[in-house]
Amino acid sequence: MSESRHYFIGLHIPEQLAYQIKQDIDQRSGLSFQKWTAPHDYHVTLVFLGAILEERLNKIIQLLDILSNEADSFPLELNELGQFGMKERPRVFFAKPIESESLMGLRKKVKEAVMSAGHPVEKRPFHPHMTIARKWNADDSFREQAPLSKKPYVMEVSRITLFEIRPKETPRYHAIKQFTLHK
Repeated sequence: MSESRHYFIGLHIPEQLAYQIKQDIDQRSGLSFQKWTAPHDYHVTLVFLGAILEERLNKIIQLLDILSNEADSFPLELNELGQFGMKERPRVFFAKPIESESLMGLRKKVKEAVMSAGHPVEKRPFHPHMTIARKWNADDSFREQAPLSKKPYVMEVSRITLFEIRPKETPRYHAIKQFTLHK
């Protein structure tokens, strides 16, 4: 693990659910984005780390081990769609999980662990999301989208994952270490 590599801590979307979401997105017309996230890269970021020294990364791993022994697993519902950027030409198109106490509490604990290891955390407000696509790529304006399905997709969050970003590979996000939460 070297300083030039970039990392983040997040929630992996299970493969079966990811491919169901992708299939439901593919059935929509009028979505024209330059870059699409592959289903095996679907995730919800809790904390972006960026480039980090190995010593500090190891400290974060130790703290996440402790945190995972104290945190409970929980259900996560995902269904609403949203976008970042200009409404007519979004730069990010995403699925949004319901901001439950469990999700927001886990994010807070992960953030605190990262900060106590001496690593900075983004100051922008946290908006949990699963990126589906980037960079609107059509002459027509983007139209707001209805929810993904009639019922929310539900998954059990039973672990958090430390990912390494490898931009020139497929998949782009590699699980370096997983931390199992209590049942």
